[in-house]
Amino acid sequence: MSAEARSTYRVQFRREFDFDDAAAIAGYLSELGVTHLYASPYLQAAAGSTHGYDVVDHHRVNEELGGEEGRARLCSALGDAKLGQLLDIVPNHMAVRPGNRWWWDVLENGPSSVYASYFDVDWEPPDERLHNKVLLPILAGRYGSAVDGGEVHVEREGGAFFVVYGEQRFPAAPRSLDAILRQAGGAIGSDDLLALADAFEALPPASATDRESVERRHRDKEALRRWLAALLGSDTGAGRAVDAAVASLNGDPAALDDFLQRQNYRLAFWGTARRELDYRRFFDITELAGVRVEDPQVFADTHRLVLAWLADGSVDGVRVDHIDGLRDPEEYLGRLRSAAPESWIV
Repeated sequence: MSAEARSTYRVQFRREFDFDDAAAIAGYLSELGVTHLYASPYLQAAAGSTHGYDVVDHHRVNEELGGEEGRARLCSALGDAKLGQLLDIVPNHMAVRPGNRWWWDVLENGPSSVYASYFDVDWEPPDERLHNKVLLPILAGRYGSAVDGGEVHVEREGGAFFVVYGEQRFPAAPRSLDAILRQAGGAIGSDDLLALADAFEALPPASATDRESVERRHRDKEALRRWLAALLGSDTGAGRAVDAAVASLNGDPAALDDFLQRQNYRLAFWGTARRELDYRRFFDITELAGVRVEDPQVFADTHRLVLAWLADGSVDGVRVDHIDGLRDPEEYLGRLRSAAPESWIV
């Protein structure tokens, strides 16, 4: 175990105060008698985060703070000043924002996502309209008004398609692309587009959660997406036909509604979160989804970097944020202690 943490100095990292800024005061902190720098969370957080508690990627150091290279410089400066380091960690929740590839995969693939077990989603709530879907209460008004008024629309980027509302966008379910591609293929007589439409439609459904179906769905959808991107990039006629089909879809509220019903999420008025939300969140903050760290695989995946830092001595201990939100805090602490037997845990 590291030297006793007799006095700590709390540092709140943000874009305006990064790793190099903290490194610059290491000597001064040592002269004050501080034994350990107590750092706010610095795994990759949502863009522009001012606090770091809205983690989107447990496998990366926050690039806005200087990334892994900046963290290494900080650790070196702390070592030179004979200072230790304590780190805030956030196991209870993640931000459902761009950059959270686990959540993105859940929205794209529903229960068949390889990360479906990472979040507390009720895939069979009382409302049958939400079976195998995630409720996204993001609309300023009613769903019908948003669709009829063109506030919700579909966009294409290469071989990928997105549902867009304001500045927010979400992945389109792979199987839902068949209608767009079939319309485009029929318009220009493209066998490639028609074959792609059939192939996307033939993917295992999102409700198929057996290992073979999940693996086949993920393997095939990525191969089909690459094929589609290559086709649209090399054949301008195919690209124009697909874009025309997307424009037609956006101009037809009934067709757009049919397309949205085929997604693995349901867009809804923000007020529905109070009574219909089907995933665990942090207090009443819909943008922070609960993480199932009681699952050993999820624990290992979310703690990989932190445990590596504890093992190599660059971090001496952790303070666990909102442990009361976990399913079994005592079990969590036991697992953390087993993984880091010589570290401080607060």
